[in-house]
Amino acid sequence: MYSKFALPCALIALATAGTGCNLIFGIEPGTEATTSPSSTTASTASGDGGSTMVTSGSGGPGGEGGAGGAGGAGGGPPSCAPSRCTAGQCPVTQMAAGFGMNPKGMVVTEDAVLMANGEAIATIPKDGGAARTLPGTLGFGDASWVTYSGGQLSWLNWSNGDVLGISIDPPSTSPIQIAEVPPPEEGAVNPAYGRIASFGDSVYWVTQVPQAVWRAKADGSQRFAEQVASGGTPIGIAVDATHVYWSDILGRQILRTTTDPLGTTAEVFAETNGGPTEVLLANGVVYWVTEDNGAVQSKATDAPLDAPPFTYTVDSRAISKSIAVDDEFVYWTVYTNSEGQGEVRRARIGMGNPITLATGQPYFFEIGVDCGSIYWNVNNLEGDEEAMVLTMPKPSN
Repeated sequence: MYSKFALPCALIALATAGTGCNLIFGIEPGTEATTSPSSTTASTASGDGGSTMVTSGSGGPGGEGGAGGAGGAGGGPPSCAPSRCTAGQCPVTQMAAGFGMNPKGMVVTEDAVLMANGEAIATIPKDGGAARTLPGTLGFGDASWVTYSGGQLSWLNWSNGDVLGISIDPPSTSPIQIAEVPPPEEGAVNPAYGRIASFGDSVYWVTQVPQAVWRAKADGSQRFAEQVASGGTPIGIAVDATHVYWSDILGRQILRTTTDPLGTTAEVFAETNGGPTEVLLANGVVYWVTEDNGAVQSKATDAPLDAPPFTYTVDSRAISKSIAVDDEFVYWTVYTNSEGQGEVRRARIGMGNPITLATGQPYFFEIGVDCGSIYWNVNNLEGDEEAMVLTMPKPSN
């Protein structure tokens, strides 16, 4: 699938980093390994040369200070069982397997992890039940990136830029065609690594051919998407009640424009330390990661345009891939680090000083959180491997 398209420079570098290996899942140090049909665990002692341990550990690069800083971010459900592990000691478990190939976009709902697996949307129960294809999502092309709002899951088609949706709450088996991207004068629409976001009654997404930002009503009441902006090399996207924000990976900036009325030109919201990819907006703060130098940054939406972002970390040895937040912390995945491994890292909101929560085989990809757990998938961009989703409890400290 990934060989169909030419990728931006930063994505080419990302796709060629590291090599695959088997994964053995860590549990708390000093405990005995157990196995079950839905999970595999092992102690955190050193493995043999053919496998890489997933472990919990501290350390990681320190954070950098900055102005225009970050505020709080929305968390999961208000009640949650307290964690019994501390940072550096939490077990990592594989969720149910057998749900497609090459996972991409992922969202966490109250009961399940919903993930695009290249063919459909997989639903993976949090209670350990078997993963299955979400009814009504198979047969519509290459499901790639997802967004969840107001009980509806919307997803972007990798192959043509179309956006579809289906009701999750209440459940439905009848998807809707939200909108198509008007075909360009030459060539075909290619969203590639362009993400999708939703707010209110609308869905927003980006394509790289043409290089543009789009929106449409989430109820499917319009056939063709409305163009919000054009130009740059858009990847990530986020939206609130007044603005839509997107990352320009080659321009090294976060851009934005108003949503109502729709702005006629984009303004530079933030200059970034590296080429930004995934963007997240929570509680009045925009967060983003960069792939080429491992930066994680944020900026409040009401900060002056000339205010610099807050920088949590810059790590040229790491490829920061995906980002999530709760009320206290920012979490992100590292696709590969200097040792060719994947990582889950976190930092306290507005303070920096990142630590590493989990380390394992390379290609840690999309990440999500709820009130008590962290979830992430593994995707080798150059391979064709079975989808894998890992989870660990949030540390108690």
